[in-house]
Amino acid sequence: MAIADHIAPQRFTLTPRLRAVAAAAAERGAAGAPFLRGPNQKHAFFELYADLPLPERQARSLAYAMVNEPVRLFPGERVTGQFYGGSDPQLGDASWGEFSAFPAAAARIAKEIPELAELANQWREAEPVAGQGSYILAGGASPGHVAWNFHLILEHGVEGLMAMHQEALDSATDEQAREYYRCVLIMLEAMLEWNARHVAAMREMLAAATTEAEREFIAENIAVMERVPAHPARSFREAIQSFYFTWQAVMYEVPYGGNSPGRLDYFLWPHLKDEFASGAITYQEAAELVAELFIKIDERVHLSDGHVNTIVVGGMGPDGGDCVTPLSHIMLDAFEQLNLTHPAVYTRLANVNPPAWWDRCVEYMLRGGNRAQIIVDEPLIAAMTKDGRMPFEDAAMYMCGGCMEINPHGMNSDLLFSFTYNVPKTVELVLTGGECLRTGQPHRLSIARPLRDCASFEEFYQSCVAEMRRALFVQFRCLDIYSEEMARCRPAFLESSMIADCLERGRSQQDGGARYADYGGTPVGLQNAADALHAVKIAVFDEAFITGDELIAALRDDFAGHDDLRARLLAIPKYGSGDADADAMMARLVTDVCDIFDAFRNRHGRYVKPIIFTFVWAPEMGASLGASPDGRKSGEPVGHGLTPQSCAMAKGLGAAVQSCTSLPHDRVSGGASTMWDTDASWINQGLLRSVVQVFADQGGHIFQGNMTDVEELKRALETPGAYHHVIVRVGGFSARFTSLSRPVQMEIIERHRHKA
Repeated sequence: MAIADHIAPQRFTLTPRLRAVAAAAAERGAAGAPFLRGPNQKHAFFELYADLPLPERQARSLAYAMVNEPVRLFPGERVTGQFYGGSDPQLGDASWGEFSAFPAAAARIAKEIPELAELANQWREAEPVAGQGSYILAGGASPGHVAWNFHLILEHGVEGLMAMHQEALDSATDEQAREYYRCVLIMLEAMLEWNARHVAAMREMLAAATTEAEREFIAENIAVMERVPAHPARSFREAIQSFYFTWQAVMYEVPYGGNSPGRLDYFLWPHLKDEFASGAITYQEAAELVAELFIKIDERVHLSDGHVNTIVVGGMGPDGGDCVTPLSHIMLDAFEQLNLTHPAVYTRLANVNPPAWWDRCVEYMLRGGNRAQIIVDEPLIAAMTKDGRMPFEDAAMYMCGGCMEINPHGMNSDLLFSFTYNVPKTVELVLTGGECLRTGQPHRLSIARPLRDCASFEEFYQSCVAEMRRALFVQFRCLDIYSEEMARCRPAFLESSMIADCLERGRSQQDGGARYADYGGTPVGLQNAADALHAVKIAVFDEAFITGDELIAALRDDFAGHDDLRARLLAIPKYGSGDADADAMMARLVTDVCDIFDAFRNRHGRYVKPIIFTFVWAPEMGASLGASPDGRKSGEPVGHGLTPQSCAMAKGLGAAVQSCTSLPHDRVSGGASTMWDTDASWINQGLLRSVVQVFADQGGHIFQGNMTDVEELKRALETPGAYHHVIVRVGGFSARFTSLSRPVQMEIIERHRHKA
């Protein structure tokens, strides 16, 4: 079948069997089940294998835990195997002492980065109580947010992957590489043993079956699992099961939020293409397998909406060609029929994709239950390849590691998203000379000059940028230590066996094996900071209708008794209102923050990438901010990604999009997100299609938004039990509205809704 033939208007119907499977999976996912990795791995590490060299000790103890995890099989399922939740003791279990990465890294950071003490009261290590603290940087690190090359197992089987590593072991002269290959083989063997235990349990089910139909169903499942994942997949059914079991095994090793299937339609299509063309499998039959796969992925983290296991479909390939296939459509259709938040299914758009795909992506944005996110290939790939950072063919294979942490599928190490940075908090502290307007708490600013000491706006602006650089460079240096300890304590041998260049280099993905060892972090509230800076420029310097001290006094009072001043500050043009000077301030700040990121090279000689999105931090970071020079009152939420503040978008969606796409998106190598909530009674296919086209043509990266009736959300606040089905777009991910915290719920309700 030619790729163009995918336009055929077919749709998937959710069958009674799948409805029953989905209901049972949701019930089990909500209840959970014991996850025995923690105690079993600890027993093996500290008792059974305590005398082995550390890497082999780590591999054998995790393998022991995996093969001793309970086998969970359920009637009526064609995609088989399941485990629930869990955590990684090698990452953050303090009882493991020097053998757990995060405690070990924290101890080293305290000794090796003494200037961190200067930032101690700006650093968040635990969730803040809203309104009772202030922070600039969320410390620590967040592993995950990558994909792995599961297609190696689809194409070669686990046994084929083992043969590759055995060959590398036989020829290696570097003892560290030999040790790495041996540990990979231990984990791959454990994966096969775990699969064999499932087959044995299924044979017991077969023996207990009471009807011929039941026996045929179980026997078919056994035949599939006896073949895969040990051997190459020969059919779409086998490819689905092989992927799923590989997914389960690697997620057992690295059970982190943001780890994602990535370009699933791209890698599964070759296993469907011939069957689909010959009629051996129908659109409906293929979609049923995909839907069941989605149900099983969701089951493991059913109540954890923010876990965000993301699939990206469509877009272009490494040769620049169109990659939209019937399977791209099938995945959208199947996900639309399911009221799930995992796996997130996002769409890639490229100029080489047919117009029908653009229309389908817009339809998904309108009808997909606020779960869509449109990503535009050309400008995003341009940002990834800028200054020779990576070749086009690697960048074109990008995926979202979770919300929108952009990286090439199966090529990046997993410190890709590691911290958040509250940009407007730095502006506030430099403005006041270190005083937190929310709490009155003093903060030490060793570099920055406060507003009262600045003779010009340029001096004040550069003072802010200098303080941003100081704080961010401390965070970047901390990440190097986290990376070193993650490589030592949590080598992730199974995942690394499917990360590009680990095999060739003989190193795990955090130890220099991955092709790209880029870190990443999120500067939040850039629009708030830019509007505050622009207001200071106009009010204190250009028009000089207030002094710096008078402005700070009004901010301390949260504008109480300063109504006229606040009205004048609110009237100063803001980014997103179509004002060239306000937009230029935002562009300047984005450039300077990206310059700070670009100036650092990590321990592997790679980059720290700015990843601009907002997640649930809009109310959280806003709660740590006092009143702002742009007229914003204390504690109000910050803006989303590169989207203008709600108060700045009074001139409409068109003006706001024009302002946004005027920014230097090519500087944002980790992707730049935007949020465009619209009135459900106003937006339609034609209008949204035009907006998306303009956004893409003018260089925007990521487009998302809610189409929900606000009145329905208000009703959900009053009677949440009746609205569990309602899903909203939070910021990089979607969630059941009733599961969100009250501040996040209110932030979503109070966002600007674009309308006529």
